[in-house]
Amino acid sequence: MQQELLIILVVIWLGLSVGSMMLFQRGKDAARKRKLWPKYTIFSNTVLAAFIVYMQPPLPMLIGLLVFMIPLTLLTIRSTKFCDACGNASRSPFFMKPPTACSHCKKPLK
Repeated sequence: MQQELLIILVVIWLGLSVGSMMLFQRGKDAARKRKLWPKYTIFSNTVLAAFIVYMQPPLPMLIGLLVFMIPLTLLTIRSTKFCDACGNASRSPFFMKPPTACSHCKKPLK
């Protein structure tokens, strides 16, 4: 049973990774990426949270993991900005304040 759950998790994780790569690593449409980023981040973390619930860990661990995921999701959304010039994502390290310049082309971010 545990091995089957691990395989399912790996398949889900790979699917989310491929989806993320297709949506956010390709193309230069920063407006579309900005629009989709919060939705995709919330969706992917909801899928992972549902998987955690399905695995039925001990209740304190379940609550701790789910409570930890909420601020992590919000901080991930806040700390990621997309450059209008090159379309690449820029992230601030350790969820500090959002970046002000593109880490790739060094132009100012919105």
